[in-house]
Amino acid sequence: MRKIYLPELTSIRIQNFTLYPNGLNYEYNFVKGVNLILGGNGMGKTTFVNIIKYAIIGHYKKPFDYTRTYKERMIEKRLVYPMNYFKNRMDSQIALDESARVRIKFYINSKEFVIERDLENIILCSCFIDGENVDGKLINQLKYENLDEDEKKSYLQYKYEKIIEKHSGLQFDDLIFFVNEILFFGEDHKTILWNDGLTGADVQNELFNKYFNSPELDRERQEAQRQAKYFDSLARHRSEDIRAIRKVLDKISNKDQHPSSISEILKIKSEIEKIDNRLSIIQASRINNDQHISIIQNDLNGLVIKSNDLENRKNKAEAELASKTWESLHPQYDIFIKNIKNNHICPICNKPNEALFSEVLEESNHCFACGMELEEIKDENLKQIYREISEEYKNIHTQIQNNQKEIKGYDDSNTSLDNEFRELDLKKRNLQTKLRAIEFSKSKSNAPNDLQAFFDEIERLEGEKELNQNKSKHEIAKADKISQEIEYQITQNVTKFSALFSSFAENFLGVKCSLTFDSLNGNPNRRFYPVIDGRIRLLEEELSESQRFFIDHSFRMSILSFFYTTPTFYIVETPDSSLDISYEKNAATVFLKFLKQPNSLIITSNLNNSLFVNYIADNEDNVEVSIIELLDIAKQSTIQNTSITLLDMYNSIKNKIIQKIK
Repeated sequence: MRKIYLPELTSIRIQNFTLYPNGLNYEYNFVKGVNLILGGNGMGKTTFVNIIKYAIIGHYKKPFDYTRTYKERMIEKRLVYPMNYFKNRMDSQIALDESARVRIKFYINSKEFVIERDLENIILCSCFIDGENVDGKLINQLKYENLDEDEKKSYLQYKYEKIIEKHSGLQFDDLIFFVNEILFFGEDHKTILWNDGLTGADVQNELFNKYFNSPELDRERQEAQRQAKYFDSLARHRSEDIRAIRKVLDKISNKDQHPSSISEILKIKSEIEKIDNRLSIIQASRINNDQHISIIQNDLNGLVIKSNDLENRKNKAEAELASKTWESLHPQYDIFIKNIKNNHICPICNKPNEALFSEVLEESNHCFACGMELEEIKDENLKQIYREISEEYKNIHTQIQNNQKEIKGYDDSNTSLDNEFRELDLKKRNLQTKLRAIEFSKSKSNAPNDLQAFFDEIERLEGEKELNQNKSKHEIAKADKISQEIEYQITQNVTKFSALFSSFAENFLGVKCSLTFDSLNGNPNRRFYPVIDGRIRLLEEELSESQRFFIDHSFRMSILSFFYTTPTFYIVETPDSSLDISYEKNAATVFLKFLKQPNSLIITSNLNNSLFVNYIADNEDNVEVSIIELLDIAKQSTIQNTSITLLDMYNSIKNKIIQKIK
C-alpha cells in the first residue's frame, strides 16, 4: 500500500472578488474541525469551495488522459473548467484597479505551501515552499495545457506540480483526481461507490488500482488501458471509413441499369454486421443474467440455511410450549391428539373412530380418554417466542419463494437468449456462405469491373480494423492481468477497510453495514459493494436519497481514514438538503466521528429549518466549529436582506459557536 500525503489546509485569503463586496480582502483560518460556510441561495457557497479547489490544483476538471486521435497520433491532455467561471461570478458594477486573487496556505508532509492564483485570468502567480520563492514563467492555464511537455518545464505551474509530486507521494494528476472526486461532494450529489464509469469517473477502479500497489505497476496498467482505448478508436475510425465507401457503392449500384452483385454483397455484409452487434448484446445480457442468478443463489443458500435453523428452533419452541401448556399430561398426549385430528383413528387401538374425532374437536380442553377437564398452565413469554419464530420462519419462506421465482425468470431469459443466439449464428453462417459464393462468382467473371478499387480499399480497411481490434484486446488483456495482481493486494485489506466503512455507515443508518469485494452486477472487475442490513445494494436506487448520500460519505471518509498519514480536508455541499428530521442527528454524528482523526470538514449550508447545523454546533465531542460568514461578506438580495427569520437563524448559530469558543 502506498503512503500518500494530502493537503492540510491552514488559511485562505480572497482579494478583490466582487461576488463578496463586503469582503474584498477576506481572510479565513481553517480549523481542524467543522468549517461552516453559511449563506442563502446565490451568495456564493459553491463558488467559495471551487476557489479552494482552484487554489490548490488549478482549474482542472479531469487529470491527464487520452482524448482523441489526429492523423494517427494519440493526443492526451487535461480537461479544464471554463476559463471565465470566476470572472462571470463577479459584479461588474464594482470597479477595482487590480484583478481578483486567491492565496491559500496548506501543508503537505510538513512542507508549507503558500500559493497565489489570479481568479480572472486563471494564472498561477506565485509559489512559496517553506518561505522560499519558486521562480518560473507565468502563463494562462489553458495556454499551458496546449504546450508540449518539454515547453512546459520553464513555467511556474510545471515546477509547482513537480514539488507537489516530490512531497505528497502522488503524481499531480493523482492530486487532481483526489481533490475533484474524493475530497469534494458537490451539490450534484454524484456518488462514487456505485459509479462504474458509465456516467463519470470510475473512482473505485482508479483509486484501489493505484494505491494498494506500487506506482510502477499502476503506470503499466494505465498505459495499457490508454493504448487499448487508442487502438479501439482507430478500429472505429476504420469502420466509419468502410461504411462511407459502402454508401458510395450502394448509390452506384442503385443507378446501374443492370444491377450487378454489388448491391447483394453490400446488403449481405450489412446484415452480417447487424447480426454481430446483436450477438454481442445477447452475450452481454447473458453474462448480466448469470451474475444476477449467482447473487440471488448465494442469497437463497443463506436463506435455506437460516430456514433450517428456524425450523429446528420452531419445533423446539413448539415442543416446549406443548410441554408447558399441558405440564401434567402424558408426554405423548399431544402426539395422540394430532393422530386423532389428522387420521380420525384411536391412538391406542389404531381403529377408525369418528366419534372420538368429533369429541376432540368439540371438547379440546377435556381428556379424550376419561373426559376430565385438563388443567392448562399458560406461559405468555414462551408463546411470544414461538409466535416470533413462526413469523420469521414464514417471512423467510416467502423470501425463498421470491428468490426462486427471480432465478426462474433469469433462467427463462437465458433460454430465450440462447435460442435467439443459435438462430442468429446459423443465419450469419448462411449469409457468409452466400457471400463467399457471390464473391467467387464475381471473381470468375470476365466482365471488366471499374469498382474493384473500392472493394480492394474495403478489404484493406477491414484488415486494419481487425489488426487494431486485436491490439486493443491485447492491451485490455494486459491491463486485466495487472488488475488481477492488484486485486490480490486489495483482498488483503478488505476486512480492515470494511470495518472503517461500518463504523461510519452504522452510525447513520442504525443497522449492520459492511462492504463486500466482488464482481457483481454484470461488471467483470471486482469492486466494493455496500451490504446494508444483510443485503447487497448493487444499485444506489435501492436506498433512499439521504441514505445513499451518507453511505457514499461513509465510503469516502473510510478512504481518507484508511490512507490517513496527516490531516486533510473533506468538502460537502448542503448535506442537510435531503435529510428528514429523524436522520439529522445521525448525520452529524457521522461527520463528527470523521474528525476524531484531526481533519478539516468544510460544509456548506443554506439557512433553513434543518436541525443538522445546530447538532454540529452543539456537539459534545469538543470538536472545534468555525464559520465562514458569507451572509456578512456576500451581496444579498432584497428578500434575504429583509428576512428576519434568515438573520435570526444565522445569528443564533453564530452566537452558539462564539459562546462555545469562549
